[in-house]
Amino acid sequence: MKKASLILLCTAGMAFASCDDFLTEYPTDAVVDEEAFSSAKGFSNNLNGAYNRFGAYRFYGRNVVCLGDAASDIVYHDSKSGNFLTLSSWQVQSTDSYLRDIWEYGYKVINNSAKIIRAGEEADFPESEMATVYGCMAQAYGLKALTSFTLTCVFALPYSAATATSPGIVNITDPVEAFQQVGRSPLGDNYSLILADIARAKEYFAREGVETPGYAYINPVALDALEARVRLYMQDYTGAIAAASAALAARRSSLVTSAGAYGAMYTTNAVSQEDIFVIVKSATDNSGSNSLSTMYPFYGLHVSESILAEYAETDIRTALLNNGDGAKYVGTDEGADAHNIPVMRLPELYLTLAEAHAAQGNYARARENLLVLATARDPGLNADAIPADASITDAIRQARKLELLQEGHRYFDARRWGIKIDVARGRFTAFDPSRFAFPIPQTEVNAGFGVTQTEGWEQNLPK
Repeated sequence: MKKASLILLCTAGMAFASCDDFLTEYPTDAVVDEEAFSSAKGFSNNLNGAYNRFGAYRFYGRNVVCLGDAASDIVYHDSKSGNFLTLSSWQVQSTDSYLRDIWEYGYKVINNSAKIIRAGEEADFPESEMATVYGCMAQAYGLKALTSFTLTCVFALPYSAATATSPGIVNITDPVEAFQQVGRSPLGDNYSLILADIARAKEYFAREGVETPGYAYINPVALDALEARVRLYMQDYTGAIAAASAALAARRSSLVTSAGAYGAMYTTNAVSQEDIFVIVKSATDNSGSNSLSTMYPFYGLHVSESILAEYAETDIRTALLNNGDGAKYVGTDEGADAHNIPVMRLPELYLTLAEAHAAQGNYARARENLLVLATARDPGLNADAIPADASITDAIRQARKLELLQEGHRYFDARRWGIKIDVARGRFTAFDPSRFAFPIPQTEVNAGFGVTQTEGWEQNLPK
């Protein structure tokens, strides 16, 4: 198949056989738009294709989550297999297949979402069917925002006033056609579009007759949670507090407080009371090395022993974490390879509120929110150990490290905090990830459609 611009689209007129396996699995993506969106059902089919690509192992179903932890100081690779070895050992090259897959599948999600949005704007169905279309558009805007944000975290510098004009990713508002020239937008423009897409998603969810999907899909609570995450990364603490508070008020659930309930969140295939948006993976679409359950530990990834030692003996999470390196991906009642992948959960909201309040100097409110999580996870906790002064920032960062272990946050947290970490099991020490962005895949740069490489990216590798 001719590879062209970002998502390596199959050009019109090419047969199914020329497309990759993923396209042949979801043929609505390969049908001309007039056919694919000729009914409300067609919108739902295309949305399912976008979700499948988002949850594919090449994107959030494995690679993104692995990268967020394996490239940090809390997970290491034993080198017994080559799976994800290059990135976890920091042997980074612009030709890396894992980075290529993250870029390619991310833009497959974005472009597919953009097609749904554009077709929805042009749709003229009976009123009874338009509610379905609007619901699909709402979720497409949300998927587009979340995917774009994820790509900026991987391929651009962390957001700040100083980096807002640095090269970001390619902003997509309309579907990219084959051979279309594109270019990277400034990072600040990326974030502006992400927030605009979240706002548009909320608008479409608010339209009459639009149903609210469950937590295995982009839903209104997930949009607030995503906005809270984005604004926290932007250091917009007031905005992060407002969005996280809105999500908590809408979710109306509580944290689990027993070891059994905590373990059940990861060892059954049910959406848990803490989930806000979760990828539900069955054994059939998650087999072998495609599964996080085989990456930990059979294909070489391990949680660092020093991290496990940081949990208190009375912490309810240890009952799951001490069962082996697989921990959150040990499998479910559907089989060893079946496990859900949490994208957004309630604990992150409390941690966001704690961090944002602390950044604004409101240490009492920061402590209040941190205690919600800390006391739920550790019934033996001495609450007096949680400070109500500036030192609470360290406690919040420690809580994020322990709570979000294996969920792909640690590397990106270290970048935005500007802290130095030891990576590749201590081979590289005092690495500053805030100065580093992974290279744009060389296949994309070489395609000649306008996407340029990040200059000097190699200079900021760990040494």
